Formats: sequence, structure tokens, C-alpha cells
Amino acid sequence: MNEYSEVSDLFNCLNTLGDVIIVGGALRDFAFKDSPPRDIDLIIDNQNKNELENELENVFKKFDFRRNRFGGYKVVVNNLDFDIWSIYDNWAFKEGIHNSSFSNISKGTFYNFDAIAFNMTTHELDADIFIQSLSEKLLDITLEDNFISMNPTPEINVLRAFKIRECWGLEFSEKVQNYISAWYSVTSEPEEKLKKAELKHYGKK
Repeated sequence: MNEYSEVSDLFNCLNTLGDVIIVGGALRDFAFKDSPPRDIDLIIDNQNKNELENELENVFKKFDFRRNRFGGYKVVVNNLDFDIWSIYDNWAFKEGIHNSSFSNISKGTFYNFDAIAFNMTTHELDADIFIQSLSEKLLDITLEDNFISMNPTPEINVLRAFKIRECWGLEFSEKVQNYISAWYSVTSEPEEKLKKAELKHYGKK
């Protein structure tokens, strides 16, 4: 924000809508890496759902943005990708898995390694599940068993499991192993699907 006035401008606009919450990988990158994150995931929390939904798109009109297929917004500022969501469009909340609140954001992530959230407005940090995954060096699925199959991007989940193991040295829990095996057994041309997912998600094979 100090380096790029356009990024600061984006956050100033988002602050008018409610609490601005950074989640997932960007927080890990800020904590552990010297280079900036590839993209930054943000959730906007406002108790007035209708106001938030009406105002979000108005805020983005001055930026380069588009809607994604899951209801969020991708905003590009200074070659940084921001994926921005209303808290009510968060997948786990939308599906009724948890109530929409800051304390439940981490609980609704697919992997324990992604269960980290920082509220820039209140300075609250929720990272207990993430810290445990690092200390145990174990990648596990955060969701309860009956919600796992509801996740809409299984090939991305499988791909990320291998990326996390490669880059961070986390081993797979039995739950993760079973998830990958089950996906592989019912998917036609699974290797090709993973290659396409990797190219789309990471920009390279």
C-alpha cells in the first residue's frame, strides 16, 4: 500500500464497505517469503448484506475488474491480482456449513494449511489451525466428512495438496490420501485434468 498508490486507493475504497479481511496464501507469503504474493484473497464483512452487495460493484467501477464464476470479483491493480468476496459469498457460508463471521472463516477452508485470516480493520488474527498444521507438518482437510464432496473444485484441491507437500514439506493425512484416491478412481484422464488445472491456476506446468 505504501509502494503503490493505486493499491492504497483500492483498500481505502474497500474500507468504506466494512471490515477488510486477508485470508489464506497471501498471509503465508507475507510471513515467510521475501517476494510479494502472486495474488491476494480478501473478504469484506458488513452486517448489512444488501448494502454490501449493492455497493461492492460500484466501488470496483474505477478499477480493472470482472466477476468470477463463483460470485466473487477479480481486481487487477499494479499487476497484482486481488480476489475479493462479500463474506456472504464465501463458499462455506453460502452452503450453510458455518455461520458467516470472522471466527468461522478459517473453519470453512478446505485445507488446514489455508486456515488463516487477518482482519485489517480490527487487527484480529485467526491462525490456530494453520499453526498446528505447520507444527505437525501435516496437511489435513478442515471440513467435516459430510461437507467435503460439496467443494466445487476437486482437481484444484488435489493439485494444491501436491504443491503444498512439495513446497512446504507437509505430509498427507489419511483423510487427504483417501480424498485424492477417491477423486482419481472416479475421474477420467485425471493426469490431464491436473495438468490443465495447474496451467490455469499457476500459469505453468
